[in-house]
Amino acid sequence: MKAGEIWQLGDYSTVGARWARAGDRLVADTVAPGDRVLDVACGPGGMAVTAARHGASVTAVDVSPTLLDVARAHAARHDVGVTWLEHDMTAMPFRDASFDVVLSAFGAMFAPDPVAMGGELCRLCAPGGTVAVLAWTPDSVFGRFGPMAGSRMPPGGDRPAIEEWGRPESVRRFLPASWTVETRELGVDVRWPTRAQATAELTGLVPGWVLVKAALAPEDWRDLVAEVDALMAEQGTEDADGYTVRAGYLETRASPPA
Repeated sequence: MKAGEIWQLGDYSTVGARWARAGDRLVADTVAPGDRVLDVACGPGGMAVTAARHGASVTAVDVSPTLLDVARAHAARHDVGVTWLEHDMTAMPFRDASFDVVLSAFGAMFAPDPVAMGGELCRLCAPGGTVAVLAWTPDSVFGRFGPMAGSRMPPGGDRPAIEEWGRPESVRRFLPASWTVETRELGVDVRWPTRAQATAELTGLVPGWVLVKAALAPEDWRDLVAEVDALMAEQGTEDADGYTVRAGYLETRASPPA
């Protein structure tokens, strides 16, 4: 199944909105009015719209037409202009050094070839600019999902090295050696009314989980959902105000040589 078809599954716009504050923080720390900003794998468009509201000139790319429709509606509600493009993020149709800021929040990590993806992000960054990428850390609640699901999947097929984008030593290998790379570990509090709703949304709406469900026997799927729920219970807290889990992620910033 092609990437564009995968991201038509489930309802990522609903569940992804729950950790959108991480992208908002990245924009606040990185984007200045007048910057030419590229949002790579923009999904439902939250970060792109936030950057546009900061006064940037924003272009946003995603492979999913469904998510781009959600993004356009989001921009219209906030009365901001963003250039939306449906395209493969690994080979984008822009000239070298076209953007002052190149961002990707939990998107570039899905690229099948991380070194090629890193090169593409950096190719599009202008001198003096910044490439900034967010990815779940391997030991975070969401970072543990990939190996958990992969251990139950039938053999065969390639899975993106998602967790590697959350390791400082790995992500440096994905970027040109001449670039200055800085990383820091951060976290975002993700909230649901109940833990049961959190487990149901994550396993029912995230496209990757929809694929996993289709590949497993019903009893294996039930066991996996129970394992996810146990992890959510271990990592989060639930009280009268709802359920909250702290999701750790790595922020990588790279700048070209002077």
